[in-house]
Amino acid sequence: MTFISVAHAQRAKTSKNPNGIPVLPAVDVNLGTVTFFTPTGHRAYFSADPALLVDALAAAVRPAHWIAELGTLVVTVAQTGSRAGRRLGFKLENY
Repeated sequence: MTFISVAHAQRAKTSKNPNGIPVLPAVDVNLGTVTFFTPTGHRAYFSADPALLVDALAAAVRPAHWIAELGTLVVTVAQTGSRAGRRLGFKLENY
């Protein structure tokens, strides 16, 4: 009988993603609350202009990205003449 030893894979240490991490934000337009999940857990923030954020999310052509170092939610919307689209940054504040 032959036994095979299998080592558990270790996650490679990666540098911070400059484009942020993809998130699916939920926005409460009345309170200005923006919530989403990240690999480190649930996050809740305040947006000064939640209606504008909801409009951008409705027109998004790519997933929203959270850049924790800047406290910014980036939403990419379509733009004529630009295949990559236009990235809109929304500064979110801690409660």
